[in-house]
Amino acid sequence: MFKIETLRAEEEAKTLNLSENLFHVALEYKPESKNRFHVKNDKGEDFDIVYWDNDEDIEPRDTYPAYVKGPFMAKYYFYDENDKTTLYLDYFKGLKTMVFEELNEYTIAISKVILQFTDMEIWCADERIRWFIDENPRLHIVEELPDDIYGDDCFYIQEQFRLGLEDNNFNRLCSTYAFHNIFFLQWILNGKAFSQYKYMTLPIDATGGIGAILSGYKRFELAFGHFGLKFVAPDKDYFGKYPRELMERYFAADLWIEDANEDNTLWVPSLLILVKTAFYQRMPGLMDRSIIAPSFLAEMDEYFDALFGGRKTLGVLIRGSDYIATGLSGSRKMASVEQMVPLIRKWMKDYGYEKIFLATEDSDILAQMRKEFGKSIAALSQHRISVSDLKEGQIIADYEKENANDDYAEKLEDTTVNYFYALYLLSRCDAFMCSGQCNGWDTVISLNEDRFERSYKFAVGINGDPRTEDWKEVRAVTAGMFARGAYPTDKAFFMTYRFDLKEKIDLSALQKAWEKTTEVYPYVTYATVIRRSQLVLSENPLPFVIKETGEVIEPSTPAANFHTVTMCYLGNVLWVYADHVPYDGTGFMYVLETFFYHYYCITDAFDYAIPDGVHTEKDGPVSGQDTDAYLQVEPQNPKAAMGALLGKEAFEIQESRNDCIFVPKADCRGFCISVPSAEFMKYAKSVNGSPLSVMYVCFAKALQRTHPENTLPVSFMVPVSIRKVMGNNNSLLHQLVHFNYSFEVEELSDKTDEELSKQFRAALSEFTAEDTIKKTAGIYRAICEGYSKAFVYGALNKLVMDQRKNLKAGAEVSYLGTLRTAEYGKRIRMTAFHAMQERGIMLQVTEVGEYFYIDWYQGFHGEEYVLAMRDVLAEKGINGIKIERTE
Repeated sequence: MFKIETLRAEEEAKTLNLSENLFHVALEYKPESKNRFHVKNDKGEDFDIVYWDNDEDIEPRDTYPAYVKGPFMAKYYFYDENDKTTLYLDYFKGLKTMVFEELNEYTIAISKVILQFTDMEIWCADERIRWFIDENPRLHIVEELPDDIYGDDCFYIQEQFRLGLEDNNFNRLCSTYAFHNIFFLQWILNGKAFSQYKYMTLPIDATGGIGAILSGYKRFELAFGHFGLKFVAPDKDYFGKYPRELMERYFAADLWIEDANEDNTLWVPSLLILVKTAFYQRMPGLMDRSIIAPSFLAEMDEYFDALFGGRKTLGVLIRGSDYIATGLSGSRKMASVEQMVPLIRKWMKDYGYEKIFLATEDSDILAQMRKEFGKSIAALSQHRISVSDLKEGQIIADYEKENANDDYAEKLEDTTVNYFYALYLLSRCDAFMCSGQCNGWDTVISLNEDRFERSYKFAVGINGDPRTEDWKEVRAVTAGMFARGAYPTDKAFFMTYRFDLKEKIDLSALQKAWEKTTEVYPYVTYATVIRRSQLVLSENPLPFVIKETGEVIEPSTPAANFHTVTMCYLGNVLWVYADHVPYDGTGFMYVLETFFYHYYCITDAFDYAIPDGVHTEKDGPVSGQDTDAYLQVEPQNPKAAMGALLGKEAFEIQESRNDCIFVPKADCRGFCISVPSAEFMKYAKSVNGSPLSVMYVCFAKALQRTHPENTLPVSFMVPVSIRKVMGNNNSLLHQLVHFNYSFEVEELSDKTDEELSKQFRAALSEFTAEDTIKKTAGIYRAICEGYSKAFVYGALNKLVMDQRKNLKAGAEVSYLGTLRTAEYGKRIRMTAFHAMQERGIMLQVTEVGEYFYIDWYQGFHGEEYVLAMRDVLAEKGINGIKIERTE
């Protein structure tokens, strides 16, 4: 697709003249992605057109399982917007208007089709369309697109990627897929006509199971019967991986016709590209029992009657193994046994089902279900595998080939018969439940022919955990996507706080104080859940988990009642676990300040003076607590800026493990260095520094002291809160940006602490200028929006891992300032604060009461670095330093 851009006369490019066939002329050059053409324009200013390969202008590659290979979209070097016979004009049935956001080659071509062959109205906000299309009373050019015409009869083409398969809504698409839905017949025909053919076929790979194969066959038959063509198998001996003999023995599918040949058979180039059309998706892939060979059908009926003998039976299909190993997302992400059990129990109790017929290929799932339901479970005896048997990204078909040895054909027949047996028996049950969208669901529903009392398909990849799907949605997660993109999406990403209090924890006071805190910050009562494949905030009616235990209760998990904050305590130790997606460290510190104020007022039965800036229940809900300043600026392209942010080659923590991306918790170590505030501030003032600047100077010197042979710069990613500049001081959200600062090795030995501190503060001051902060916030907004798109299509986890595996083990310092307290602050020791384990060293520095707590977390064993930090601080004349081993 060609995009229209401002002329870049300084760039060398072919020059074309504006004409009705401009894009066709440019396509004759078979351009590659990002090829540019200059255009001489006799109707206005000259401009450029830039080619974007269609394979690059669609969903990320990581959306697809590893076994799916491209191309993922047709190039469309040739098409004809005037050939009515090969345009899929049925697409426009029921539509009255088209609205498009971006003027480009494809929206121009679609506009021409609509104006020539339909009576639809077109709305756009780009006057440049007059260069390509003559005035027409049905073409409306406006300053802003109308916001009141986007009903079911509106075709909306958006700039942001949208495929249509997300919710099977093809009325709203991105440009490439909008074009494909109308012109795909020309891609198939490649200049020929349907009248030249009698049959059609397409490539069928060897990965699909029998349900997918048969369902696809019915769709192909219906779809191309529309053009008078009969579907035939693409291979004379196989249909997919299934031998012709097997297919003809068990199924009544008419797939092989003797007179079909290359001359009378239309070959569709790609099934993957075809399925991305409304034409294909709206074809019912339904099969009835007539597709089963009569003898096979009678055999399965006899088996079902013998097995269940008239007892009310609930059929349950749970896919595991390759559905997990290949990382499928969206509707094809399967619910777990844990997520399904509550609804299964409810149906058995409410509707009186006596037996469960379970169909699963996963041995672990079978074991879990037997543990839950015991003798109520019936399942076919068959060979099963587990996720652990499969390599990452591997599908069952490949596993079977690798492990079948010489009797693959025999095992394939056995597996096929067992699989179809299971599907057919499910279709005979009184009700049916399935773990997610799969071909098994389609097959069972089709074979049942609408006789189920009830049926239900889980959609955890779209609507999240079924236990949360009825909760009221608040809004989408925005800034928090930056944190979600820092850790595997299938794991909780949270902050751990440990507070050693002077007195034993009072549970009642803990509960009451937290209740008062939620009145001040109702934002902390929200859950992060999935809706429409997006990460969103929702109301959460379940109670908070505050428990006497030394174990970790991870927030935003079922164990936490899906709350983003949990509290655990033993004796006088309090652990607080906070999901890092809705909060950053600064934002959650506001919550902790309010919590501790109420806790000590309750335990001491005394109204302490409210610390400046701390909000209490007397203030009511704090305004602006969920304001996202990223959204106050326009998104900026992050690529160049992020490259600069990562900086040049720098000192690396050599002791960190290099054989893993995220270090196992057992291999991590935590320490707490507590330093008297008066001592630390005296030193900071003596070098005209701030607590932040001298902390970086001391840490850099400690790293260099541990490895004096190092010659590379000691570099830090410095987190900076944007709240002050952006005016959202009360926000709890992830409102940070980062800049890279490096100490040269020579500087650390030759310059004084005062010089080093001054240098650091000058760089920080320059970075925190309003223009720089706003520009950087725009970059972070773009990153968050990119992560949101990747999350929707199940690609974020792969993106996280790919980015992380290239990062070196470095060192970071996060300075949170002072936890504001009254006199009770002297009774609080903050002995641990860290995010999740990874390589390198992370320091979180907070002042509480009369001490600075340097909470130290590292992805390796050993004390060399932390002892070096202690020694550096001691050499500054700081007294009263204490080191503790924590978790």
